[in-house]
Amino acid sequence: MRVFAPVPAQRAVEATPADRDRVVDAARAVSLVVVVAGHSIMAVVAWPDGVPVLGNLLAAFPWTQALTWVLQIMPLFFVAGGAANALSWERHQARGGDYATWLWARADRLLRPAWVYLAIMAVVAALVTVLAPARTAEPLMVLVTQLLWFLGAYLLVTALTPLFRPTTPGRAVLVTVGLLALVALVDAARFFWGFPDALGLVNFVLVWTVPAYLGSLRAHGTAAAFPRWSLVLAVLVAVALNGALIYLGPWPVSLVGMPGEAVSNMAPPTVVLAIHSFALFCILTLLSAPLARLLERPSVWRPVTAVNLAAMTLYLWHLPVLVAVTTLGHALHLDRPVALDGHGWPVPDGWGYAFASALFWTVYGVGVWAVVRLMWPFEHAPLWWWDAAPRAKAPAPATATWVAALGTAGVGVSTLVLSATGLAGFPGKVVDYAGLPLNSAGALAVLVGSGALIRWAGSPRVRSGASVGQPVVAAAPLRRRRPPAR
Repeated sequence: MRVFAPVPAQRAVEATPADRDRVVDAARAVSLVVVVAGHSIMAVVAWPDGVPVLGNLLAAFPWTQALTWVLQIMPLFFVAGGAANALSWERHQARGGDYATWLWARADRLLRPAWVYLAIMAVVAALVTVLAPARTAEPLMVLVTQLLWFLGAYLLVTALTPLFRPTTPGRAVLVTVGLLALVALVDAARFFWGFPDALGLVNFVLVWTVPAYLGSLRAHGTAAAFPRWSLVLAVLVAVALNGALIYLGPWPVSLVGMPGEAVSNMAPPTVVLAIHSFALFCILTLLSAPLARLLERPSVWRPVTAVNLAAMTLYLWHLPVLVAVTTLGHALHLDRPVALDGHGWPVPDGWGYAFASALFWTVYGVGVWAVVRLMWPFEHAPLWWWDAAPRAKAPAPATATWVAALGTAGVGVSTLVLSATGLAGFPGKVVDYAGLPLNSAGALAVLVGSGALIRWAGSPRVRSGASVGQPVVAAAPLRRRRPPAR
């Protein structure tokens, strides 16, 4: 494995199948880039008495929160994943493969860079706990595992893929409405019927199942069967319904979390985000033809390919880079001009903030590029033990299915816990979240054990055409399908 090797985007471009669905690849890449850029733009940090206080630019200027209705495109990542998983499952079934083996192949690529990330960050967090004052370090160390919710939610939704079968447009509408109704039911139980807030964690699965299921409709050709006028009408209805929910109910305008806000549409996700996911899917379907033509250009397709080759590395490492750049700027007395508002939250202090931000974003961009360039090979290089064929005898198919499902549930729960706790005070600190006592070290142990269960259940004992320990790294080709007959 070369150190600091460039991402082989050109080689991947040349190997792209002619019938690959490039639109969903572009949706995945763009949503990821927006997330990375958005975090650096939204982050506002003040340091009263040397203690970092984390704010959000959207909270400082409330009118900007409506922009999240355009910029919150993370659901498109799940749409792309749902399409890729649906086609992968169909091909796996056609080869006579079983569920546990398929789920392992999906988890293998997803979790491999996470193991490297967590191994490094656990050591860093333990050192920070020992060497740095808790009041200074903990607000920042909370962030370093905040985005791990995605791994758990994505893998849980992936595990449901066999249920997303080819269907007619009418039945697809019924399933989508049913999913949205379940999400709304959980929200109603939390907000109106007195159920505990912990119930909202169920929506980490239900809400993200919506775009994943819609992605499977695209892969099966069902989405293409809807008339364009119906998609336009669906978008208008979805936007109007979300507007009514926000105006009449407890749901906030922002589709990302705001500091100090009692309700977030993201953590846990709400019916507003689920409906937004549906609207984004309809818009993507409407724009598919012109986007596909645009993506035929090598100058456009190459950066999309490059981002997708290093997607998990970019996702995992951009927040630690943001924390490092922020901390370094403070250590060098190069903080951006920030003040505290009447509620104690950081807000930009004059136009000097904008000028200083230009330098900040430049350093941040270079840092992200350097770290991704250094770490992306771990997405594809085999890891000791994880990618080696298990020595234990393979379980029976029925046993393997249940063990793989149990391991997936464990990954989902443990990553959600790590997302809630961060690595502040690692390994001993206990954090209260939604009335539950959570510990990051315990969650990390559960995550490793759950990954081991998935590996034992599904990892092939002999990989045909590959040496022992060689990972499966090729992304599933997203091939266009004809719409089913009505």
